[in-house]
Amino acid sequence: MTTPFEVLRHWWEYYRERPFLRLSRLFVERIFRGGGDADVEGLDLGVGVVLTLLALPGGFVSILLFEKYGTLLQWMRGATNLDPFASAIPDEYFFITLSMAVTGGVAVWRWESILPDRRDFMNLAPLPISTRSIFFANLVAVLYLAVLIALDVNAASCILFPLVVGATQNAFLFFLRFGIVHAVGVVLASIFAFFGVFSVLGVLMAILPPRPFKSTSLYVRGGIIVYLVILLATSFAVPDLLQRLPGSAHSWTLLMPSCWFLGFCQLLRGHADAGLAALARLALPGLGAVVLIAVSSYAVGYRRHFSRIAEMSDTPSDLLGHGMQPLRNLIDALVLRTPFQKGCFRFAWNTLFRSEAQRLVLIGVGGLSLVLASQAAMNAFESTKSLRKAAMTSDALSIPFVVGFLVILGVRAIFEIPVELRCNWIFRLMLDSEKPECEPLARKVILILVLPWIVLLLFPIYGYLEGVAPGLLHAMLALTWTVLLTNAVLIRFRKVPFTCSLPLFQQHSVVLLLGCVLAFFIFAVVTPQIESWALADPVRMIAFIPVAAVAWYVPRYLTKRTMEIDTKLIFEESPARTIEVLQLGE
Repeated sequence: MTTPFEVLRHWWEYYRERPFLRLSRLFVERIFRGGGDADVEGLDLGVGVVLTLLALPGGFVSILLFEKYGTLLQWMRGATNLDPFASAIPDEYFFITLSMAVTGGVAVWRWESILPDRRDFMNLAPLPISTRSIFFANLVAVLYLAVLIALDVNAASCILFPLVVGATQNAFLFFLRFGIVHAVGVVLASIFAFFGVFSVLGVLMAILPPRPFKSTSLYVRGGIIVYLVILLATSFAVPDLLQRLPGSAHSWTLLMPSCWFLGFCQLLRGHADAGLAALARLALPGLGAVVLIAVSSYAVGYRRHFSRIAEMSDTPSDLLGHGMQPLRNLIDALVLRTPFQKGCFRFAWNTLFRSEAQRLVLIGVGGLSLVLASQAAMNAFESTKSLRKAAMTSDALSIPFVVGFLVILGVRAIFEIPVELRCNWIFRLMLDSEKPECEPLARKVILILVLPWIVLLLFPIYGYLEGVAPGLLHAMLALTWTVLLTNAVLIRFRKVPFTCSLPLFQQHSVVLLLGCVLAFFIFAVVTPQIESWALADPVRMIAFIPVAAVAWYVPRYLTKRTMEIDTKLIFEESPARTIEVLQLGE
């Protein structure tokens, strides 16, 4: 007799090959992999790798919290009667904002892949499939993606964070209850963020013609990213304000969905005061409203968009458009000194922000930098409630060093990812391989990406909070360390970025990885601690001068000692030979 399991299996095998489910799988794969050609050489990031990268921030932050909730460390601090629910409010709020920022960032990143493009139209329009079926298949793919991303982003934190908080409790039931409520809160917050971005997409599609929609979407996405960053940055101040709410919630909390879901979690645990309970009652209606708006507006605009795809251009948006031409001219005049640098800089800069693989890794590095920076800011503010005192702690001083280290090493790694490798013949033909200009070119790309933020943000903020002298010293130290680290990571760099094949795994690769971990500890942990001590008496900052001199001299010495053959421009990585043949008989 046929078992129920076999019946279900035969039923699934039949329906999974039907046009609707095949279309749904097509749209899911397209959303993950983008609309590029499948045979493009370069970095092939599968679905598993992408999901792993998205789950890393939550797990990494959860591990860092062992220091706060460890029983031994609490006993050493004299905190013997710690209330886990009250202590977990700031961290739970951080995980809610983190999940919303990551999920919303993924929705923004895959914005263009959610919609069918010209290739989909040319392949699907001639088939005997109605536009309604294509729409519902795309909608199913979007719903599947929303649930999958929400579960994946919070998977690690849903296990590790309750485990960390439950370390002070002896009952397994506490871990189970706390974990279930935390998982419900962060997953619902992720779904809200995804459909919030999706509702903006749907509304724009419904009210704008295709061409204005395409040109406007770039600025809208930028605004969403700014909002998500601001939301993540509120994690070091908002939880303390929420714990002091009166009987009713303030009006500003009603505009922050992260506060709704924090109140929702506390309400499910039975530890919500009147203010948090009032916020909690907005969570589920708000989630339902944003899902309804997203689906309704997307349905209204989808048919018009799909029918007019053939009229739309596939030319990518220029991140440095005509309005940035004066800035381009200024960079050409002051920074880029040779035709080699001027031509290759444009290529490297545009590739960094346009190419799918490079942009993915850059977004991942930027996201991890924001997570660690927000965690450092929250730790600094928790140790002292005064903003001026918090700014001088090692945690706050470490923010530019953490962000700078990760961005510099991240961009250096991105340089190794080729784009359209078969097209590097133009560089082979036009460039002189005897001129070692690749290192100055890569250095200028990295420094132009990093240094303006230090100058425009770090000095004004610290100058306002602590005075001109401390702000100037802190900015100068961050600038100096950024330049020295850039010089160190570009030793013997002899490629035009994105034009050489991927580097091969070598025996010293593991040692290099361990060296990066040690360098991060020295650069982003030890340096801010010494700086916090030195800023108490600015004369102590002289101690950094000999260290900077050594860090400046070593790369120059290694570069001068490099053999001439190791300075030539390369376009293909070759494995190191175990045995070199002298070929004396030839």
